[in-house]
Amino acid sequence: MIMAIFPGTAAADIDSRTFTDLTHPMTSAIAAKTSKKVYAESYRSFPLIENVIDNNHADVLFVPPTLAVHAMQHGYEPVVRVKEFLSGVMVKRKGETVKRIAMTSSDSWPGLMGRQVVAEHKLGPASMIETVKNQEAITYLLDRGVVQAGAFITVHANRLIATGKYEAWYPLTSTPGFTVLVHNKLAAKYGSAITQTMLSLPAPAIDGLQTLIPSAIKQFVPCSKQDYAALAKALEAALPA
Repeated sequence: MIMAIFPGTAAADIDSRTFTDLTHPMTSAIAAKTSKKVYAESYRSFPLIENVIDNNHADVLFVPPTLAVHAMQHGYEPVVRVKEFLSGVMVKRKGETVKRIAMTSSDSWPGLMGRQVVAEHKLGPASMIETVKNQEAITYLLDRGVVQAGAFITVHANRLIATGKYEAWYPLTSTPGFTVLVHNKLAAKYGSAITQTMLSLPAPAIDGLQTLIPSAIKQFVPCSKQDYAALAKALEAALPA
């Protein structure tokens, strides 16, 4: 059983051996419950993981919510999600007029919700958005004054605000976070077992995932496609990446 994992654009680079060590408690728990060998594969690129999803190359996914919505359109069924919702903040340089805003692509959660803020509050045209690879790149551009604002997940936003140089500008709409999905061809046979495993993961497994994933992970709860309706709508209406 192949489990594809996308840690998110805010995650630090982690080598393959460390990735295996961090995910082993979870994959071994799933293996024990399903009587199947489980192999976790890490993906750091949206095009790569989207290709995996589009071609059904993974049996199970553990991905951010924007990719979960994409997966639901390609034969995958959500079974559990992280209990804590994702949250974020648009941060700006104090005392400056915002002319350019940096954010990740609309494939990513902060990039998607940041574009939603730009559209809803009529902050300016899509051309004012500087699309970058990750949260660190946004911080780099802010520190050098290339842009005056950026869209962050909460943990990164709080670090910037704590320096005293930045302030919260607009909150990003909170939504479901990281999600486990099972391909429809396996859902009937293994969906329940995977769900039960994720709902009762032992502390070492949660700790490993928390090291890998930048957003809060304390426990998992059952979910359904309806939980992601607002996100699906936001993706449809997203400003160009």
